[in-house]
Amino acid sequence: MQSTFAGIEIGKRGMVAHNQGLTTIGHNLTNSATEGYSRQRVELGTMEPLYAPQLNREETPGQIGQGVVIARVERMRDELLDKQIVAQQGSLGYWDSRDKYMALLEQIHNEPTEVSTRTQMDRFWDAWQELSLHPSELAPREAVVQRGRTLIDSIHEQYRRLSSARDMVQEDIEISASQANSLSKQIAALNAEIIKVEAMGDNPNDLYDRRDLLVEKLGLIVPVSVDRRDPDEFMVHIDGHILVQGKIARGFTMSTGAESGGYPRVLWSDTGDEAVIRSGTLGAMLEMRDVDIREEIASLDTM
Repeated sequence: MQSTFAGIEIGKRGMVAHNQGLTTIGHNLTNSATEGYSRQRVELGTMEPLYAPQLNREETPGQIGQGVVIARVERMRDELLDKQIVAQQGSLGYWDSRDKYMALLEQIHNEPTEVSTRTQMDRFWDAWQELSLHPSELAPREAVVQRGRTLIDSIHEQYRRLSSARDMVQEDIEISASQANSLSKQIAALNAEIIKVEAMGDNPNDLYDRRDLLVEKLGLIVPVSVDRRDPDEFMVHIDGHILVQGKIARGFTMSTGAESGGYPRVLWSDTGDEAVIRSGTLGAMLEMRDVDIREEIASLDTM
């Protein structure tokens, strides 16, 4: 026989469920400016009805509803779109970093201006041209000497500035590698916490948001891809190399020697092998250090 207070209980369940919905709305509004936050939605479901099919059930036609309950609280987020965003983060970080350092190289070359190395070289050859027309005069000879000295000083100054820029890139490489290590450890720590919450049957939506935000930030530094096939082991890859595997975080270290043009290499901390990174902020800086700026300095050495 159904309880006399069944209707009151149904009303109470409805109030509790919709009150949770209002609480979730408030949570969404107050976190509207929170970086990485995803809007959440309460999904309602029907309470298990009376009576379940069994031999001793009440002889009542049909099943009697018992009101509403909260089925789950879901994030309004597209995982497929998230994967595409993370996959493109490496390219975004790569080109943003190259743009910054290319602007620095433009300032070093300072072309075209009256004080650039190219202008000083043109003036030096003009002085030789003038000397060829008046080889016996003292003034053209003195002009060749003075413009030669000016050219040498200009080349030395450009060499010094390029070397300083390369040292600055090396410092940024070390900082970026350290940031990647820190983000990897934070993601691994969140993985451990998320697994504990999921084991209780809950959806740790805020922890999901924090982890996704950290993955996006990591993707700007190094090109990463995410593997969610195992629900108990969230993984982050870099070109097939596992950076984060569940609660385990791997990272980068710098070699102790000077194997790359006088600068240390970036190595995997677990194997000691060289980390070949071709995208992301770290990949752009390695390319600037070992290719672009190195070739600029080599061109000055041949003058």
